Amino acid sequence: MIRDRRIPIPKYLVDLNAIKKELSFVEKKDDGIHIGGGTTLYELSKTFLHKDKRFAGFVDVYKKFGTLALRFEATVAGNLVSATQYNDYITLLLVYDAKLRLVSVNGERIVKLEDFLIDKRKVDLKPNELIYEIIFPEPPINSSSSFIKFDRRELLIAGVVTGATFLALEDNKITDVKISFDMVREKRIPGRARKTEEFLKGKEFSKEILEKAAEEVLPTEMERVTDWWTTAEYRMDMSKVVLKRNLLRAYERIKG
Repeated sequence: MIRDRRIPIPKYLVDLNAIKKELSFVEKKDDGIHIGGGTTLYELSKTFLHKDKRFAGFVDVYKKFGTLALRFEATVAGNLVSATQYNDYITLLLVYDAKLRLVSVNGERIVKLEDFLIDKRKVDLKPNELIYEIIFPEPPINSSSSFIKFDRRELLIAGVVTGATFLALEDNKITDVKISFDMVREKRIPGRARKTEEFLKGKEFSKEILEKAAEEVLPTEMERVTDWWTTAEYRMDMSKVVLKRNLLRAYERIKG
């Protein structure tokens, strides 16, 4: 964007490699899971987040994210701050109710990821702040997640439709569900499908319920756009498909 003169040329660019070790970690603590803002996607893939079914969506994202060379360089926080509808980790971390710990020489503050996202390429980050870590609650045992990015090809894709789901069950009842898409309303950034979540909570898991959620509830809260890529109608149809597939896959992962 700087090269293309789409944003003003900054006076300074700050390289964070000198403090990379301090910003790179994945830990379980009493208040949940902590991911260092400087953790690369490759480093993330070597942790328990890629081994435990409760975090299965992280594996899904990794498989769809760019190339191996990009996974060695890209960081979780770097993906979040660019704030467009094509941000895979935003879409995933929204269903984990993630918060960000922002630090500066003046102190620190905790901001919900949902509140951090203001609009396309606009986030609640002051010029002197950086994302030190991402924090989210440790999920219950009978839970899992799923992430789907749909496009015309498999690699190096932005995604015609991208969605994530977190699901928790007790016996066969849905005790918790969180759903996000690359775009839900007028803002061109990922968001939660809360009406659909509320409809599903407390119900017995069945294909009939998924069908009703996708066909009758999701369209009441989702706005899709037509662009050079495809039509709004096609995006809506594929959003319904992505919702059902994500929920089914998370369910199958919980059941083993």
